[in-house]
Amino acid sequence: MDANKFGCFVAERRKELKMTQKDLATKIQVTDKAVSKWERGLGFPDINTIEPLADALDVSIIELMKSEMENVSKVEAVVEDVLDIAGKEVHRKQNRILIILVVTTFLCALVEMLLSINWNASDLTMSATIPYTAMIPGVVTIIVSIIYKLKGEKTDNLIAMGICMVIIPVIILMGAYLVLGIFAG
Repeated sequence: MDANKFGCFVAERRKELKMTQKDLATKIQVTDKAVSKWERGLGFPDINTIEPLADALDVSIIELMKSEMENVSKVEAVVEDVLDIAGKEVHRKQNRILIILVVTTFLCALVEMLLSINWNASDLTMSATIPYTAMIPGVVTIIVSIIYKLKGEKTDNLIAMGICMVIIPVIILMGAYLVLGIFAG
């Protein structure tokens, strides 16, 4: 440790806290002459005085020993980065769960729609209905993705998936009618 650097650090920090040498000395139970000696680079405090001195100067023991303040903005930036990463991971997991729920619901509704198709082989006719449950998951997905967009969050192509979920039941039925028309014609 450099005695001059240490002394300058103690003096600067004491002045930042608007303390006199006497105020600091009283706080850590030493004489103001001892504080003056340290600040002039003529010595170091006793090992038992280091912790109370760091507390009085509102610095860590490491900062006092290094005679320099740690870069708080770097620490804050690292903490913010860690929190961002954790938040994104939670968001990804929520999206995965949402996608699994929506796709499962859609597949169940699609099966319901396919089961509603009635083929009449004698006159080659077909009737079918698109149950609303086949389209609701797509509509819900579109609404959720719009809400995410308004919040400024990433949607991971949820809008496109929702549109496909609304259109696919219609395409399947149109395809079935087209196939029937080809066989009937």
